Amino acid sequence: MFRKSLIIVFALVVVFSFSSLGLAQEYWDWNKFDAQYEKFTYEITSYTTQWDWEIGEDVPVEVKQLQTVELERLDEETTELTMAYTYHVSQEELAEQLGLMGFNMSWIMGGGEWLGEFMLLGFFASDLELEVGNSMQVFDGSRVRVVEKQTVAGVEGYLCRKTVREEDEEGNRIEILNSEWVIAPKVGWPLLVRVYRDDQVVYVMELVEYSRKD
Repeated sequence: MFRKSLIIVFALVVVFSFSSLGLAQEYWDWNKFDAQYEKFTYEITSYTTQWDWEIGEDVPVEVKQLQTVELERLDEETTELTMAYTYHVSQEELAEQLGLMGFNMSWIMGGGEWLGEFMLLGFFASDLELEVGNSMQVFDGSRVRVVEKQTVAGVEGYLCRKTVREEDEEGNRIEILNSEWVIAPKVGWPLLVRVYRDDQVVYVMELVEYSRKD
């Protein structure tokens, strides 16, 4: 009888252990960097238009850049931060870019398309449970949905879509896609960002290399 009771207790412990694992919740640790060493390398692509005087109309312009952020913890109070920004610039614009102090200003300006989205989602998405099918309402009226799992640069994350409902010319309710994000629970910055305007991609920030040492 005693042995049978032990078996029942053991079985219950196993069941509850697996239940706890199944109920484990994952959230995005936005803007948190607690590893001993982390390195992010992003390929950033901006899609804009520029007036062509020869043909007399706007033409599409695609600009690609690389951004590298490297963090190494030196002690409990100090982290060494290394940032690099690589892009191509014409000879005509070179003096102007250097006049803006090159990397520092360009890094800030380069995030213009996604900076607002990043801050908004960073503030709220850390409260979103990362499970496919979950969603949350944001104060600006938009909604963020966890769509599926995706792997970027060898890191598994969750694809989230931010949409807002509007009315078309006929009065029908439609959903407008604002942005797409791939975020991973223990990675402080997104793995992938796509920003849309008028159903067109205007900005992509994609992680192409990631390394970490805990």
